[in-house]
Amino acid sequence: MPDARFAPVGTWRSGFSFLRPYQAFYSSITVFPWLEGSFRFTRIYDVPGFPDRTDTDYGDYRDKSFDAKVLLLPERGWWPALGVGMQDIAGGTGLFSAPYGVASKRLGELDLTLGYGRQRIDGVFGGVRWSPRRLERWSLVAEYDAYDYQSDHGAALSGAASYKKEAAFGVEYRSEIWGAKAFASHGELGFNAYVQLPLERREFVPKINEPPPYTKINPRPTEAQWAEDREHRARLARALVEQDFLSVSLGYDNGRLEAALTNARISSMPRAIGRAARTMLSFAPLEVREIRVTYVQGSLPVATYTFINTPLLQRYFNGMASREQLAPYVAIEYAAPLEGKTDQEKKEMLQAFEEPLPEGLVLQHQGADFAALRGENVLGGRLRVRPGVSAFFNDPSGVLKYEIYGVASYNRPLARQLFFQAETKLTLYETISDVTQPSNSELPHVRSDIAEYRKASSFKLTRLLANRFFHSGERVYGRLSAGIYEEMFSGFGGQALYLARDGSWSTDLATDWVRQRDFEGWFGHQDYDTVTAIASLNYRMAQRVTVTLRAGRFLAKDEGVRAEVKRRFASGFEVGAWYTVTNGNDITSPGSPSSPYYDKGIFMAMPLDTLLTYDTQAAAGFALAPWTRDVGQMVVSPGDLARIVERPVVQMHGRDGLERFGDRDDDYDLPMLGADRRWPDLLADDFSGARRAAGEIDWLRSTVLGAGIVLGAVSLDDTLFRRADKYQDKEWMKNLVKIGDALPVAAVGLSAVFAFDESRPRLSGAGLAAVESRGRDSGESKDQFNPGESDNKWHSFPSRHTAVMWAAVTPYAKEFGMEWLYGVAAVTNAARTGSREHWFSDTVAGSVLGYALGHLAWEARRGKKGAPSVAIGPGNVALVWDLQ
Repeated sequence: MPDARFAPVGTWRSGFSFLRPYQAFYSSITVFPWLEGSFRFTRIYDVPGFPDRTDTDYGDYRDKSFDAKVLLLPERGWWPALGVGMQDIAGGTGLFSAPYGVASKRLGELDLTLGYGRQRIDGVFGGVRWSPRRLERWSLVAEYDAYDYQSDHGAALSGAASYKKEAAFGVEYRSEIWGAKAFASHGELGFNAYVQLPLERREFVPKINEPPPYTKINPRPTEAQWAEDREHRARLARALVEQDFLSVSLGYDNGRLEAALTNARISSMPRAIGRAARTMLSFAPLEVREIRVTYVQGSLPVATYTFINTPLLQRYFNGMASREQLAPYVAIEYAAPLEGKTDQEKKEMLQAFEEPLPEGLVLQHQGADFAALRGENVLGGRLRVRPGVSAFFNDPSGVLKYEIYGVASYNRPLARQLFFQAETKLTLYETISDVTQPSNSELPHVRSDIAEYRKASSFKLTRLLANRFFHSGERVYGRLSAGIYEEMFSGFGGQALYLARDGSWSTDLATDWVRQRDFEGWFGHQDYDTVTAIASLNYRMAQRVTVTLRAGRFLAKDEGVRAEVKRRFASGFEVGAWYTVTNGNDITSPGSPSSPYYDKGIFMAMPLDTLLTYDTQAAAGFALAPWTRDVGQMVVSPGDLARIVERPVVQMHGRDGLERFGDRDDDYDLPMLGADRRWPDLLADDFSGARRAAGEIDWLRSTVLGAGIVLGAVSLDDTLFRRADKYQDKEWMKNLVKIGDALPVAAVGLSAVFAFDESRPRLSGAGLAAVESRGRDSGESKDQFNPGESDNKWHSFPSRHTAVMWAAVTPYAKEFGMEWLYGVAAVTNAARTGSREHWFSDTVAGSVLGYALGHLAWEARRGKKGAPSVAIGPGNVALVWDLQ
């Protein structure tokens, strides 16, 4: 049974549970201290999965579902922790749906739980866990099981129909990395076992096989010797390449030693720059005053680090100075476009080595794969052969469909910023082609014919293209691509990316003409082609959260928006979810004409350096969607610019940009006291502020003014209604209504995002005010209505859409002087009047009400700006008082 306890933030727990007739695999993550999400794949023994089909050996019934739990109140003093949750909230059949509320309280060695649920959790449930202090890892557990087993799917066949509400007793063991519980209930023995990873820990495995940084002491030349003998430059280049640095370009001028480079192995940009700077100091001319390193991610220059105090830099590497002392003497900025390397520079790079590096295949274990064949050369060309596996599950023709294959890829630069990529795939064994149910999607089959692609051929060309990258200006990047993009599509297109100066957001536009490839997987194509155009906004927030909004035209020619939210943990692991809404109107099951299916799912990206004994840039990942559908799909990018530069941009703006710079953990930043306030305290403060602000308002004057504005609008009701009736069938009117109706939802959604972003206090405050002031709209009838009518049948007066919209924009307009937002809010007024669901006066009344609520909420939060806070630094304690 659920409780109100949450594992530490970043805990990723995966396990297996069994109580006949139920068997479940599950995986859960504590995303925030107050939010936990999980996925379950449940098997019900002795209940056939598809009893009406004779062409399948699917076996027992299986169901997949997602759960969520939210902490409402933390445990304090005598108050228990309070939480609410929902089992089987989305993604499946809803057979195990169960909303609940629960409270948990610790009393000495006892942990008590009491809750109430609906649907599958039928009524009151509870439990007690006794954890003796002398055996803190062990617990005795007793629970009252309130599940309604008799209503479960196939309960009569599985035997669950005989299960009644009763107590369950068990013993539990918990450690840092695994746990297990054995219990007895309903006359059966059951167990639950799991393993877990702390994703907020930077590393899980010590780096015992990591090559040490460069520490050799070399005789350093003078400036004159450096200029006369190029061997000094060659020795430095050789030392850098031996540490996995590539595309090295060196220069020295007037006391400044510069390098532009990238690293093929080290995952942290500051750490790679630190190793490069350490090596450069060992070979630099004696007169050097400044070290400058430009880091190139892939082929894109991202960041430039300038060290203006080389003696201090040397003392830092020698352990005689702290990172806090070094930081003020390091300038970190976005890289300017680099000039192309000349033929002479390339020749010098090759001459830097006494023996050419081999270009043949070698068996390598230092990477993402347990074993891979890889060939390297100095200029960055790479030939790689690796194994792979992919899987699909819960198809009617079988529970698990999988594929084992080998991939051979070759990447090589052809010219400056121009790269050739090729990839072939050989399927060694697969069961995906056994799928017996063809796609019945009414949309173009841009993804749902996956089984047909597997049946046609076991050896395919999965990528063959040219990528041309551009760095036209600081923080501006571009890409042009042409060729075979992926297994299912080829084409040509491009992408443009712009980065904000502070790294808090970026925006890009990707446009591609693509044609669907045939099932054989070589150079043939099908008749289907389309143009996709996706505009994206990536917004980085506090607590390493990134929100991405995409809008445009998708692969099946459907148009709409896709929202993605992810959180990156200290280990580099990323966990997120996406939800797409388009006009594709996918009625393929589980969709229906009244409720079309929208693409959604969860994903995880896993950098492997945290799991290995050496550093690596290799990463793995997976995405899990409830169904493979054609709606809301995007083509695989030949090289997503936002993804390429994301990690180094985050690292250059993290703290002082020097995290792990010296190959050691020397963080010195400490949090501000009171920065992590609980939301109940926040709400209580805002309520108090609202009472204060309300007491300062002249309510009689405001009421008379508002009533006068509404009565004045009544005179325009008939005229505007007739105009709306006249143009009701016009396309522009229909689009106006759609946009105006969507604006309040978008405004409240964005405000919720901004409210969460504590890294921007003014924006967060305005967002909180907007969320707190929002109204609620239950919708209006499209039939006749009466002006000023507030009867539940029509909900005409006032317009709640406009009330929500004006309440949402008012805090931003006042906080940032953005009065034009009122014009955006007026679009909702026009839409509600144009749809003939409201009189014009109804929308004006809603605007007045929304403005008043927004103003009150803004004043409530604005009144707290003068409150003092205590800040603790490495060597001081300060009282901070904002008097603005």
